[in-house]
Amino acid sequence: MSYFLENHYNIKYNIEANGLRNAQIGAIHAISSHFTLFEKEPALVVMPTGTGKTAVLIMAAFIERAKRVLVISSSVLVRGQIKEEFESLKTLKQVGVVSESIDLPKVFEIITPIRSNEQWTELENYDVVIGIPPSINIGISEDIYPNPSLFDLILVDEAHHAAATTWNNILNVFHNSKKIFFTATPFRRDKKEVLGRIVYNYPLSRAKKDRVFGEIGFIPITPDTNETVDLALAKAAEKQFNEDRENGFDHYILIRTNTKKHAKELEKVYEENTTLNLRRIDSKKTYKYIKQTVRKLKDKLLDGIICVDMLGEGFDFPNLKIGVLHQPHKSLAITLQFIGRFARTNASNIGQAKFLALPNDLEIGTKQLFSEGAIWNDLIVDLSQDRIIVEDLIKNVINSFNREEDDLVREEAENISIYNLNPYCHVKIYRVTDFNIEGYLDISGHEIVHHFISEENSAIIFISKVTQSPKWINSDEIVDVNFFLFLIFFDEETNLVFIHSAIKTPQFYDLMIEKFTNNPAEKISKYDLHKVLSGLSETEIFSLGMQNRSINSGESYRTISGSHAHNSIKKTDGRMYSNGHIYGKAKNEEDTKITIGYSSGSKVWSNAYEKIPIFINWCREIGRKIESDVIVKTHTGLDHLPIGVKINNFPEKVYAAIWNRETFSDFPDLNIVSVEGELLETVNLLEFDIIIDKDQTNNQELSFDLTYEKISIPLKFSFQDHYSLRESSDFLFNVFDYSIEEYLNEYPLQFYLNDFSAIIYNELHKPNQNEILFPAEQIFDFDWVTNNTDIEIEFYDPTNPRIKLKADNNNKDSIHETIHSSLFAQDYDLIVYDHGTGEMADYITFKESPDSTMINLFHIKGSGGKESGDRVNDVYEVCGQAIKSLLWTSNKNTFNKKFLQRVNSKPQKFIKGDLTQYKALISKGKMLSFTFTIVQPGVSKNNLSSKISSILAAANDYINGNGNNEQLNVWASLD
Repeated sequence: MSYFLENHYNIKYNIEANGLRNAQIGAIHAISSHFTLFEKEPALVVMPTGTGKTAVLIMAAFIERAKRVLVISSSVLVRGQIKEEFESLKTLKQVGVVSESIDLPKVFEIITPIRSNEQWTELENYDVVIGIPPSINIGISEDIYPNPSLFDLILVDEAHHAAATTWNNILNVFHNSKKIFFTATPFRRDKKEVLGRIVYNYPLSRAKKDRVFGEIGFIPITPDTNETVDLALAKAAEKQFNEDRENGFDHYILIRTNTKKHAKELEKVYEENTTLNLRRIDSKKTYKYIKQTVRKLKDKLLDGIICVDMLGEGFDFPNLKIGVLHQPHKSLAITLQFIGRFARTNASNIGQAKFLALPNDLEIGTKQLFSEGAIWNDLIVDLSQDRIIVEDLIKNVINSFNREEDDLVREEAENISIYNLNPYCHVKIYRVTDFNIEGYLDISGHEIVHHFISEENSAIIFISKVTQSPKWINSDEIVDVNFFLFLIFFDEETNLVFIHSAIKTPQFYDLMIEKFTNNPAEKISKYDLHKVLSGLSETEIFSLGMQNRSINSGESYRTISGSHAHNSIKKTDGRMYSNGHIYGKAKNEEDTKITIGYSSGSKVWSNAYEKIPIFINWCREIGRKIESDVIVKTHTGLDHLPIGVKINNFPEKVYAAIWNRETFSDFPDLNIVSVEGELLETVNLLEFDIIIDKDQTNNQELSFDLTYEKISIPLKFSFQDHYSLRESSDFLFNVFDYSIEEYLNEYPLQFYLNDFSAIIYNELHKPNQNEILFPAEQIFDFDWVTNNTDIEIEFYDPTNPRIKLKADNNNKDSIHETIHSSLFAQDYDLIVYDHGTGEMADYITFKESPDSTMINLFHIKGSGGKESGDRVNDVYEVCGQAIKSLLWTSNKNTFNKKFLQRVNSKPQKFIKGDLTQYKALISKGKMLSFTFTIVQPGVSKNNLSSKISSILAAANDYINGNGNNEQLNVWASLD
């Protein structure tokens, strides 16, 4: 019978005054409870330094009735202490858990490495074996291998080290053993997993209440002008030591640095400038030397020690109360372990622990511990508990994932820990009406090697593997192996699906969402995405995009990058630009620094790699913001840009449409394919004109045609069904791997309305509402009376009975006739009268200059009254015509193509010059310079209202917005 089984009934859970502490009672019962449910899952016990962890570790062997125990320690010093405790059961006897007469276990300490199978076999003669990982691990190799059943219980002290390879190697060998991990800090700076399910967490706040974790304080030291930092700290340490001794406290000093070289320098500084009796220790000193130093310290033959990361874990000397930090730790876990050594209370004549350091802004666990006025009693407790609570939540979420045992999952890949997955915070978001958690990701060329589902958290994880030869080799002698991570999370509260994908093409995202929902999914509008900035402060934008609302801008999308890109946005930019993508940093509601970005493709990201549970919480927070009614104010230049409003119909008539900015960037081809799959023709998509079919368009549905020579593709758009063909076709129209409808649904057109609004991604972008006045110098007076013009008659139309004939109108000229005469009298090289359906403008004039060919497009509208007045309708339509004509002025080829289409059908359009002269003029290769002129006698420069002026100014902004200094002029009335 084993020693621990035989003595199992001899232990007592003594809770008298000198018995077990609250933490020890709680921990030992939690361990026992855990293994009744999870026999093969490691238990993780979280107890702050000084709360009696070693006693619990030893008791665990009794309550689990172990046959043979392996204790893995982090250091030689601690290994020896645990050996002494097991050999004597001194602490358990002192607290009344076992009697003084109990038989003692046989304990073996692995001092020299195991180097043979025989040495492993000899350990069968002991009840407890204690060692550090290097000494144990040397005995595990192809030639030397222990019996996996040698130990049935493994106890790991300071378990936050157990993620290291040497530790894991040992744990994997004894895979059938029960395992209990002990630590004060169940987290690591490198984010690797501290193994085990947290079965007991004794918080620092409770340890303080139970008086096993004492008072601590921070004393900032600032050097005088003639002092070095080391000298200032040395003098302050001596002063504090003397004060404590004078106050009756039996306190000692630990001076900490991070290099042996600096430790030697400090030894000299203290020796020459203080009376303190110190001794230096580091990893080069022998174990015997270190034990002698510890003994001298405890025998009060030293005032303190200078160390390099020594005496941190497992060192039990509660009188160590003055910590002098010449080089502070930067890790929260190590800092808490270090401070815990000073906060012990199990000694007489001791007071508050004090830490001396230079004030700085070093952040440890999101807090500035070393700032002036830092209150460590509160900060340390909060940091410890907050971080452990997060770790507990992480483990709970991780434990909710179950591995799916489908045929495609490889058995050899089963050991992966979800804890160690850290996806980049980048998601594409969809709004859905249902979610299918049983959906499966089947990717061509990918082998699914991991598939996990958490029904509790509505989350799915896939890891796929792709094996292929590099492109530069024609055989399989060399192969590349790549792994891809996919995460799908459904937030039930908001009905949003968040997709993290290693493959980021639009087609693949759409493929993924179709696998996990049975109904069409909706992408998130930029209006809603902008809400992810809510609740943030101190916002700084590194990169931002501004979408130009002009119909034919040479700069359709402006990107600004820099440390303070938001400062580059001027208030006037809001007149022509709407928000595009953003990426920047800020502080959230918890005053934590974060990064955040979004784009119009329904994507949100942060420059962080987070564990799956943190990632899911990040998604939930994004979803909460997206579905809120918050109005975002960043208090930066970003607020100057109007945010589009989501709409479900067309509030005004659509007069034009242009391609998506991605279409202009990608320059894609459209392939015309027969139903049998034969490629018939390929035309670049940008060659197609977008022609609005006004007769078949209403405020619910827009009809339009893509036309190129004899090709015409009839399409329609509605906000409910998006893009589709208006009628069936004998051909297939494909762009990349999309049908033309699918392509437009991914890269939608940008529509322009009669009120100068733009519709971008189903969002309405209104013109800037701030009052903007049209420049007076761009309004030219015209004497219509002297020119005998009826300003209400745009042109005489004998086929229209609503317009009286010229003879019946006192032979007054129409506006067209007056303009015709006026233009002909001027020194133009060419004049074209293009009035009619599909016109570029009513009149087009050409004038060659030394550097360019100046082209003026005249758009004419009759007055709404016999005299000029404040009539909005007088300017809305004609301004829209001017803006629409921008479509033909983006470059010389576009203008020339459209112009020739108009004049080739009717050569008589030339009222001055001819087609031959036009071709000769264009062939000279000079730059084309455009002016747009509105002819509206209903407008008066002297009586221009702010309302009319604002409409003209908005049109002027659109025309100026294409980056070529185009100008809008107005021919108005004299009065």
